[in-house]
Amino acid sequence: MQFLYSVIRGSLENHLDRAEVVVKTPAGDLETDPDPQVEDDEEHLLEGEGITYIKEKDHLKLAAHRAHCVAITTCSMISFVRNRRHNSLQLQNSIRFLACGVSERMNEYLHFLGLTSSRQTAISALRSLSSHAAESVKSIMAISPSGPAIGPFICLDNLDMEEKVHMSSVGHRSMTFHGAWGYIHLPHKSLLKSLDPSELNLSAYQKAVNQLSTTVIDPQLLMPSNSDFNHYELVMKSQIAHAMNQYLETPSHWDGAFPLDPPTIEQISCDKPTIVMLKLMEESDNSAEGIGQVLEAIWGQTGLEPDQFFTRLQPMDADLGTCQNFNSLRDIRHPSENPENNLNNVVFQLGASHTLWNIAQAIFTAHFGDSSNEEDLGAWRSLSSLGIPPEKVIQKKDYTAMVQHMEKVHEATLVHCLRLVIQSEAEDDDRLLNKSTVEVNPLPIEPQQITVDEWNMRINKCYDRFCSPESRRRATVSESPKLHNVLVRLHEFSTVIESNRAMKAGDIGRLINVWKIWLFMTQSLKGLTHYSSYLPRLIISLNSILPSSLSKLMRHSLLVSPSGRPGHFVAKDFLLETQNYWLKYFYNRGGIGTDVQRLKELFSLNLPLR
Repeated sequence: MQFLYSVIRGSLENHLDRAEVVVKTPAGDLETDPDPQVEDDEEHLLEGEGITYIKEKDHLKLAAHRAHCVAITTCSMISFVRNRRHNSLQLQNSIRFLACGVSERMNEYLHFLGLTSSRQTAISALRSLSSHAAESVKSIMAISPSGPAIGPFICLDNLDMEEKVHMSSVGHRSMTFHGAWGYIHLPHKSLLKSLDPSELNLSAYQKAVNQLSTTVIDPQLLMPSNSDFNHYELVMKSQIAHAMNQYLETPSHWDGAFPLDPPTIEQISCDKPTIVMLKLMEESDNSAEGIGQVLEAIWGQTGLEPDQFFTRLQPMDADLGTCQNFNSLRDIRHPSENPENNLNNVVFQLGASHTLWNIAQAIFTAHFGDSSNEEDLGAWRSLSSLGIPPEKVIQKKDYTAMVQHMEKVHEATLVHCLRLVIQSEAEDDDRLLNKSTVEVNPLPIEPQQITVDEWNMRINKCYDRFCSPESRRRATVSESPKLHNVLVRLHEFSTVIESNRAMKAGDIGRLINVWKIWLFMTQSLKGLTHYSSYLPRLIISLNSILPSSLSKLMRHSLLVSPSGRPGHFVAKDFLLETQNYWLKYFYNRGGIGTDVQRLKELFSLNLPLR
């Protein structure tokens, strides 16, 4: 094969020069500007795992690398056709094609050419990988004598899907599958080394919780501190700077200028997390009985004895509904001295993404207005001006788009405020502010460059006039409530934008500061009855009740960076939602029909292989 490889590669590289590469190489293969966020070491790692090819900037290197890949693939195809046991590439391709939704007919054709193994071989390989993944779950949940007496984090979410049948008959009809799914998240060793092991156990947790019965809850524990208020002023100025830099003006240099990002409070490490998927579990319904079935199924997958699983502190992440069902189940079983029944070792915390989505939806709904009333000046009018159909914005199927639309409305409002500030520099601010209608100059085609002093001055003016608490108090005395409503919307939308950006940055301190603001907003916003009690409970436990080491572990486990890169953090429940989408909408609708047993045994445990 070495001789054949040399012949094929030599024929592809024969008389190769730079001019011929530019002409002969397909335009789609020439990546003159590779992704700057992917480093060279990561590109080599991804190519070694068969995920992608290295994107060379030099055309000659790109052509030589392509010739190498073509030659080695051709040799592998010939070797596989001669002997089916030489199937490393083909076996990898068969699993990859199955994960990508390649039909069985297409896989059969590629198998005939020697590019992939048969579909039966791929299924057999997935069964072996599922057995290995099940053993990985047991090994990662095993109790280590030298480790802390706390289990790895388990993230859970409900998963409902329709098992559709085209031709119904007796015992063979369409029905809905109710289930739950999740993954195990093992905290990084560097984080565990920085914590006190004596505070990471069930006895320390129960001792802290038992003190609640005699603890007087001071409202100051829930309110933002002076430093939090000062930091949020910098948050608002960073949002103003972000909108100004993108649409209006940029500073000549960044030394001494207001930055686009607020100061960091508590940064989470961007180390790539260790995540192991659980097997898809059945759940009778979304109730206390259902969460009991899920906990029993999780215990069965861990391979632990009951006295091992239920006597070790077990933290979990879930949405609000799952937390409510678990608390209902524990109340039903109270009082009980049996650890298997009282479930006192399990502690749930709210998922950060579900908290953002539900509160953002309530805020957006409160400011949306009535789109059927032309005199209504709610957020729907800004959306309509931006070319976004208002009736398709607030949808539960796409919370990410909803947050993005809120960000567009927020930045459009900030840009208008900045244009008022810029235009009024030569006029009296109060006179311009009291005008019923104000005409502003059109947006520049490209952001113009200004000095750092002008940059800082305009941001400070915009904050003082439109974003500060004093500006909202001044607007309350105005005869028309329009300005006050807009300023309140600016403030409340800014909390959603800050929460979203703080999660992406991996700054849990900034995120908790937003939660402190939401804690009071949930008392009056419609549709957040349960968050008004669960969110204060979470903040008090993280900031005051739990031991410092356990609190830090819980805080730093709310967000993860799946790729191990800074600035690419997501909430753990958001990561699980993406996995749910693959399982529910891709592998369930790939032309192979719905087979819950196949989803359980083959796909759910092996989903990270995609």
